[in-house]
Amino acid sequence: MDKTLGIVSTPYHLIVFLFLKESILKDHQVDLVVTDKTPFMAQAYHNGDFDGFFHKVLFADAKKIRNPYKSAVVTLFESIVYNPTTNAFLDQKLETYDHVYFASPGMPDEIVKEIAKTLILKNHTVTFHRFEDGFASYTKPPLHIVNTERGQKLYGSLLHYSVCAHEKELYLFEPYLAEQNVAGTDFTLMRIDRDEKLVQSVISLMKQMLHFEPASMEGDLLFLGQGTANGAGNVQTYRKLISQIGEKAGYDRFMIKPHPRGVNDDFGDTFRVYRDNCPFELALAGGGFEDKTLISYYSTACATGSILFGSKAKVVFLYPMAEDSFNEKCDYEDYFRKLTELYDTIHIAHNREELWKLLGID
Repeated sequence: MDKTLGIVSTPYHLIVFLFLKESILKDHQVDLVVTDKTPFMAQAYHNGDFDGFFHKVLFADAKKIRNPYKSAVVTLFESIVYNPTTNAFLDQKLETYDHVYFASPGMPDEIVKEIAKTLILKNHTVTFHRFEDGFASYTKPPLHIVNTERGQKLYGSLLHYSVCAHEKELYLFEPYLAEQNVAGTDFTLMRIDRDEKLVQSVISLMKQMLHFEPASMEGDLLFLGQGTANGAGNVQTYRKLISQIGEKAGYDRFMIKPHPRGVNDDFGDTFRVYRDNCPFELALAGGGFEDKTLISYYSTACATGSILFGSKAKVVFLYPMAEDSFNEKCDYEDYFRKLTELYDTIHIAHNREELWKLLGID
């Protein structure tokens, strides 16, 4: 029986990995590493929520990686002789694995890279498989766990291990959505299965593990705010359009879900606020938004329900109506256009006439 290790840092990672575990990894012995990157997942680990659903569950505390910027000599020693770092940040010792699955657009984080070094030393045939981390995985090209030519040559000459040959798959729900800078890499794009039986199996597993209870939403229109990383260059445009939607829809229909890192989503008592300790991906999995409309400038959390679970919630993106509001231009027009082609529930409003029609506002 193949032994497989999954590494997850967010609820989204867990959901995607469960799709893989319940399909292509069904006959594998599967262990799980949960990292400290999100408080929700760390708390779930400490609550024992994952116990019994995996062969073994480990916790990775990134705060214990004291010096991620190591000298070439130290890095070489840890890569070909012994790597003590994983023993420092993992609460249990790593076993030997045949396969490792993790999510990472671009460069893998330090936890993944350190685990990879240790596991390659244990097994010179271990393979690494990337799975999607939402929007960024379709638009940001993946880089190998060892991404320098010099490093790859060292692994080849000293350990007879070809990094590129052992890490060549990227699992996506919709490979069609991948930008050319992703599709054109040496990673093979693999489709993640999600037939109705599998979707229900994953939702059932999450409910058993995490015992989540999403907050109920009053009204039928929910605006999802943008984070400060996409901070407004013109705050007035950002806020004015939200105000217009809320005012035309009316207090009973409209709610705002502030972004955790947002700074422009506070409208005082003017509009009702949707607050929930349950991650939004899990709230969508709960099925309570099927008759709602999710509105955002370009927060792809809106599309999560459609992509993961086939949700029928309507999604309306507003980014063409507020191009001056963001200090990073929405450069992924193809991605959003393809979303509307794949899902008849997802729409882009280019002007107010289209917007009012999509929202059913006279």
